[in-house]
Amino acid sequence: MQKKIWAALAFTAFTCAAANAGITNFLPDFSPTSAVINAFDSAVAHRRADALVARMTIDEKLQFIHSEYAMANVPGGGGGYIQGVPRLGIPDLNMVDSSTGSGSTSQPSTTFPSTIGLAASWDRGLSSDYGKEVAIELRAQGFGMGLGGGVNLAREPRGGRLFEFLGEDPLLAGEMLAERSDGTQSQKVIATIKHYVGNEQEHNRSGGNSQIDERTLREIYLLPFEIAAKRAQPGSVMCSYNEVNSIYACENSHILNDVLKNDWHFEGQVQSDWGATHSTANAINAGLDEEEDVGSTVYLTPDLVKQAIANGSVSTARLDDMVRRKLYVMIRTGVMDHPAQPGGTIDFAAANAFAQSVEEQSMVLLKNDNNQLPLSAGSLSRVAVIGGHADAAVLTGGGSGNTRDPVTGNFAGCGGLTFGTSTGCGWWTNPWLKVSTPLVSAIHALAPSAQVSFAGNSDQSSPFAAYTQAQINQAVALARQSDVAIVVVAQPAGEDFGDLQSLSLANPSNQDALVEAVAAVNPRTIVVVESGNPVLMPWKDNVSAIVEAWYPGEGGGNAIANVLFGKVNPSGKLPVTFPVRDQDTPTWGTNGTFESNPVYAEKLDMGYRWYDANNITPMFEFGYGLSYTHFSYSGISVAHLPGGSLDVSFKVRNDGRVPGAEVPQVYLGVPYNGEPPRRLVGWNKVAMNPGESRQVHVTVTPRMQSVWDTSRNNWRYVSGSTVYVGASSRDIRLQAH
Repeated sequence: MQKKIWAALAFTAFTCAAANAGITNFLPDFSPTSAVINAFDSAVAHRRADALVARMTIDEKLQFIHSEYAMANVPGGGGGYIQGVPRLGIPDLNMVDSSTGSGSTSQPSTTFPSTIGLAASWDRGLSSDYGKEVAIELRAQGFGMGLGGGVNLAREPRGGRLFEFLGEDPLLAGEMLAERSDGTQSQKVIATIKHYVGNEQEHNRSGGNSQIDERTLREIYLLPFEIAAKRAQPGSVMCSYNEVNSIYACENSHILNDVLKNDWHFEGQVQSDWGATHSTANAINAGLDEEEDVGSTVYLTPDLVKQAIANGSVSTARLDDMVRRKLYVMIRTGVMDHPAQPGGTIDFAAANAFAQSVEEQSMVLLKNDNNQLPLSAGSLSRVAVIGGHADAAVLTGGGSGNTRDPVTGNFAGCGGLTFGTSTGCGWWTNPWLKVSTPLVSAIHALAPSAQVSFAGNSDQSSPFAAYTQAQINQAVALARQSDVAIVVVAQPAGEDFGDLQSLSLANPSNQDALVEAVAAVNPRTIVVVESGNPVLMPWKDNVSAIVEAWYPGEGGGNAIANVLFGKVNPSGKLPVTFPVRDQDTPTWGTNGTFESNPVYAEKLDMGYRWYDANNITPMFEFGYGLSYTHFSYSGISVAHLPGGSLDVSFKVRNDGRVPGAEVPQVYLGVPYNGEPPRRLVGWNKVAMNPGESRQVHVTVTPRMQSVWDTSRNNWRYVSGSTVYVGASSRDIRLQAH
C-alpha cells in the first residue's frame, strides 16, 4: 500500500510540474496504463541505473551502445545482442525479431497471425495477450528483447510490410500497439516500437526522403508512436532507414530529441534499425542511443566513439545518458534481475490454440449474399476446395516479420522460383507455412459426411506457379458438381521484396481468372483471401461470400473452417480501406510509380480520410465487417465532462438470432481548416447474446478533439465538433453535437 501511495504522489507531482512548466500537450489521453504502480518502480530503476553507470569503465559503457549482428555470433539464432558486465551483475541482452512470433533462425517457434489481422480484431485485450504469448516464447528461447512492434501506417496500401503493421488509423494502431507492448513487458521482455518514422513503403526505404509537414506528422504519423510510447512505456524505439524532411531518422534531432525525449518524456532508449546509422557524433547528439550492426559500415564502435569523445564532438555526459537509458529499461522491465535463459519449455499446443483463437477473432466477413454463410454440414454432400495450397499450407509474410523456424516447417516446393526481387527459397523468400491441419482437413472434420475434394496447386507445385489451363478446367469441373465451392486466393508480400506493383492478385497472377471460372459454374462460390494488404476483387459481384483471413498463422486451417461453418461468428472489422481500383488510392498518382522520395502531399487525408474528402466510394471501407447476426443502434447522448472530455453514450442491441460481437466506432468531425470530414476517436468491442442490449460509453478526450497548431507549435483544442457513431467509417448510425 505504501508503494502505491508513493507512486500516486510521484505521478501527481509529475503532472503538476508539467502544467506549471506550460506543457499543454501532456493530457491524460496517453498516460501510462499502470501509472500508479510504474511511477515508484521507475524512480527506483533510475537510481539503480545511475549507480551502475557510476561504477562502469569507459570500455564497459562503449560495449553497451553497439549491438553485434552476425547471426553466427548471436546466441539462440537472434538478431543482435549486447554483452553484459558480469562484475556488476549486468546480464547479456539477446534480441530477436518478433512481429508474428520469434524470429530465431535456429529454434522452433509458433507462427501467430499477422498483426494487421490482429488490428482487424479491434480487441485491446487480445492485443495484450498477443504480446504476452510472443514474449513467453522469447524468454523460453533466451531472448530478453523483442523487435516486433511495427506501427507504420498504411498510407501506401501496396506496402510490402503492411502485414506487420496495424492499419491506416493512428488511434487504432497506437492503442493496439500500446496493449501489445504492455503484454510483452509483463513477461519481463523489453518491447520495441518501430520504425520511427515515415517508413510507409519499401521502395527506396534505405535512402528515401519522406517529406511530411509538421501538422501531418503530429496528427497522423507520430500519433501511434506517441500513444504507445506514453501508455506502454516500451523500452525501445527503433528509428527507421529513411530520411525525414532531408535528415536521416536516426540522426534527426527534431523527432528524437525534441519530440520523443522532450515532448513525450520518453525515458527508454533509441536504437537504430539494422544499418540505419550514418554518422557517429551527429547521430549520438541527435538522440540515438544504440547502433545495430549489420556487419559492414558501422559508426558507434568503441574506437569511433572514443575518438569523438577525445575531439569533443561527443560528451561523456551524453555517453552516460545512452548507457543509463539501457540500464534503466533492463531494470524497470525485470530483465536485469530476471534475465531470460535459453532452453525453456514451450507449450506449442497451447500456443497453436491461441494462434487459432486470434485468427478466429481477426477474420472479416466482407460479403454474405443471401446468408450463404455459415455453411450447414448436414446439407452438404460435396464440397470443393480450390487453390491457395489449401490442401497443405497457409501464407505468411516474408522477411524479418516472419518466424524463421516455425514448428510446422516451411512449404516443401520451390521450383527455383523467386519471390519478388529476392532469390533463393528459404524462410525469407518462401513464406508458405505448411500446417498440420490445412483447410481441406479442417473442413472434412466439420463436415464428415461430405466429400471434400481439392483442385488447383498442390503441395508438390511450385509455390507461385500460375494455374495451368488444365488446373483451371479441373477446378471448374469439381465446382460444377459440388454443393459449394470455396476458392482460396493469396497475395504474397514481405520485407525487401519491394512493394506490390498493384493490389491485383499476383503470384500466381491468374487467380482472378480462377475465381471467375469457378463462379461461372457454381452460384455458391465463397472466396477466402489470405493477404497482408487490401486486394482488388473484379469478381466481387459474381461470388456469394468473401472472407478476409489475412495471413492466418499456423492455426489458420481450423480457424477459417470454424468461421465458414459458424462455430465462430466473425467479428473482425477492416483496419484498412479496400479500394475498387488502384487509381483510387492516395499514392497511385498518374501511373502507379513509387516515389523514391515520397511527398506526403495528401497531408491529413490518408486512408479512409482520403476517400471521404474526395468523395471516392471504396469497395469496402475502413471499419467495415459483417456478422452472422445483426446489430441495431439507438439513443445517442453526448455529455460534456469537466476538463473538456465528451462522454458519448448509446445503445447497441443484438437483434439477430445468434451470439456475436460488434465494434461500434465513434468518429468526430472537427470544424477546423484542413481537417478531414471524420476521424476515429474511440471504439468499444461488445459481445451480446440474441436480444441483448448494451449501453456503450466512449470517452472522447480533449486531445482527440484537438489539432496541431503550427503557429503555436502546440495542440489546440477545437470545440463544436460533430459526433458520429457507426458500424464503420461510412455506415453511420447516429449523430449528435
